[in-house]
Amino acid sequence: MEDKFEKKLKSFLPYIIIIGVVYLIVPALLFINSDAVAYIILIGLLPLTALLCCAHYSMKKENDFFLSLVAPVFFLPAMFIYPIARESLLKAIIYLIAYFLCGYLGLTIGDILANRGKKKKPAEKAERPARPERGEPKTRRVEPIEDEYELEEEPVQRVERKAATAARPRRVAVETEKHETFRAADPYEDRSLDTSTTEDDIDAILREIHQRRSGE
Repeated sequence: MEDKFEKKLKSFLPYIIIIGVVYLIVPALLFINSDAVAYIILIGLLPLTALLCCAHYSMKKENDFFLSLVAPVFFLPAMFIYPIARESLLKAIIYLIAYFLCGYLGLTIGDILANRGKKKKPAEKAERPARPERGEPKTRRVEPIEDEYELEEEPVQRVERKAATAARPRRVAVETEKHETFRAADPYEDRSLDTSTTEDDIDAILREIHQRRSGE
């Protein structure tokens, strides 16, 4: 509780000093016995001081009702020190209430201005990037675009390819001799022939084949 009071008192201190100086020292000019000076002080300077101090505090910090009581508190002793209450106590009380209302009005005005400032900040457009000076090359920032579909499908495709290659039958190299030829089976072929057969043997074989055909 004491810490909150001390913090509030510290935040009030500059405004208390300003209001105290104005409300306790400036009314000394009322001894000049000039109506113009009296009106300037009582109707102009004192209420304007209360209004501006309260408005500034409310706009910068918060709307605190107790600050509006500072001006009446300082004006209360000034009423009896200076010829204010002596002339008319009723007028002095009216001034006292008027200064309180001026302080409260200042708090309200400051609160309204602070709320308007907060509403305008999100609505403000984002600052544009500075344009490059003449002669400087314009550079565009290209952001990498990641395709989630491709990233997700890539490992699946790799697995499918590996499975396909594993299931695919391997080719076996069949070596065939260049001199080997494929021929249809000949029923009359005599496989006893080889490279050592002579012409007489060939004639004898041909005769046998001729006899077989004629016998059939």
